[in-house]
Amino acid sequence: MSEQLTERFLSYVRINTASDPISTASPSSSCQVDFLRILESELREIGMEHIHLDDKGTLYAALPGEGSGNTVIGLIAHVDTSPDVSGKDVSPVLHNDWDGKAITLQPNIVIEPEETVDMSRYVGGTIITSDGSTLLGADDKAGVAVIIEICIRLIADPDISRPPLKVAFTTDEEIGRGMDNFDVSKFGVDFAYTVDGSSIGKVDTQTFNAWSANWKVKGNEVHPGSAKGILVNSVRILADIVAMISPEEMPENSSGDEGYDYPLSISSVAGEGELKMILRDFTREGMEERIHRLRSLEKWIRIKYPRAEVSLQLKEQYRNPGEILQEDRRPVDYALKGMERAVLEGKEDSIRGGTDGSRLSFMGVPTVNLPTGGELFHSRKEWIAEEGLEASFRIVLETLKIWGENGPFHQSLSE
Repeated sequence: MSEQLTERFLSYVRINTASDPISTASPSSSCQVDFLRILESELREIGMEHIHLDDKGTLYAALPGEGSGNTVIGLIAHVDTSPDVSGKDVSPVLHNDWDGKAITLQPNIVIEPEETVDMSRYVGGTIITSDGSTLLGADDKAGVAVIIEICIRLIADPDISRPPLKVAFTTDEEIGRGMDNFDVSKFGVDFAYTVDGSSIGKVDTQTFNAWSANWKVKGNEVHPGSAKGILVNSVRILADIVAMISPEEMPENSSGDEGYDYPLSISSVAGEGELKMILRDFTREGMEERIHRLRSLEKWIRIKYPRAEVSLQLKEQYRNPGEILQEDRRPVDYALKGMERAVLEGKEDSIRGGTDGSRLSFMGVPTVNLPTGGELFHSRKEWIAEEGLEASFRIVLETLKIWGENGPFHQSLSE
């Protein structure tokens, strides 16, 4: 199983599928559709049914047969990789019999185990990385590979207890648009799991409330030699905005259940410019406070620079699904029990990032996030363990078995 799953994963990461935050198209990049067509063909070859790739970039399919019970379960993974680091021409490297020491990919790209949460678990195993010139793409090619292999296993062995099962592969998750055109009725499930997590042992039921914050400044450009009393420098104003954000509220100084304000990018010349930010907080009250602080900052900047045009656009991206998942505990309890059956210690936890499941939960499909066994996503230091991939497969399979065994019942395992 491990070798087959790894080979599938390695074949997927070599395909460039980066999303494009600049594009207004859906999906944002054509390379994502190219990959979806490959997956569409693979789903047909393995015998999946009701396969449909829509024009907005979502691929749906169903496992043959009805399975046990009347509760329909969905599995989801996104095909795009982060645009923060190049995902083109990925050259994966397998570090077999890893000795637990730092892994040097390039002179300035070194993975230090102490900077990770769970890497030491895999001493003696196989760590998979890129060559350091690109990201790896485990976020979320790992989830895609696990779901495909799950389907292959269930089709090959119809005696395995399972629920009615649907799968979906989405685009543009990394730029917050994965659920923009998702068809809940076409998916047709009662509960779902995103296979898009990190450390093995975590069943993610909490994530941030998430907002974007885009500043736009219009100044007045002029030759610097005659600028006195005329120049209104947008670069300076945007830099001033960033300087007024408390360093303690930025991601490099937060962890656990702490939120953050994250300046993502500044694009500016003297005459006009833009600052893009994201805001994250686990509680509604915390997010309201962050929004209030930015609105107050907006008023102060307008007072400080009266000759500039300053605007701040705030937009909700997704919400913490934890409150939804408390209404029916089965998706959580079954995943924890599945982890236990996979001979792994598991706990309910939070994830410091968003998945499609966060938005899907508020679209009527309560969704839990399951791990894939990697870390340091969105960077050249991204890694995943071969043993982590296999553990992810076992967790998903055992969780589906429990749904099959308990299909028509509506009580939680903890009741």
